[in-house]
Amino acid sequence: MEASVFSSAQPLAVVPQFPTSYQRGTQRIALPYLNRTIFISVDDILCLQGEGNYTFLHTRDRKRYLVSKTLKEFEKTLDGSIFLRIHKSYIVNLAYVQRSLFSRERQVRMADGREVAISRRRLKDISQQLAQYWLRLLN
Repeated sequence: MEASVFSSAQPLAVVPQFPTSYQRGTQRIALPYLNRTIFISVDDILCLQGEGNYTFLHTRDRKRYLVSKTLKEFEKTLDGSIFLRIHKSYIVNLAYVQRSLFSRERQVRMADGREVAISRRRLKDISQQLAQYWLRLLN
């Protein structure tokens, strides 16, 4: 039996796909972390996961930061052309969406392998916004 080319011990590279028109590295978020403030580039955020009045920021280096802000607050400040609220508990960075399944599963697969559910109510709108984003990638 032949060994698999891909080793499960080595994580897949988390590589974003931004449109050429997008200005990378221009926006940072300040996070209180371990009695100090750290700055994270919004380009490095894969997704934001809401937990009540708190939000987990998941970054491309596979770190997770807990912030005492709601998803709604983040939704107001993040660039709507790159970040999309796909569920009441999730905002995703479209640059890290690898594929989407709109049939039975209703989910997107992120570059780190995470699968995030898509809201049933907003399925049509989300599928249109994803299609527009991927069109911008090709142009």
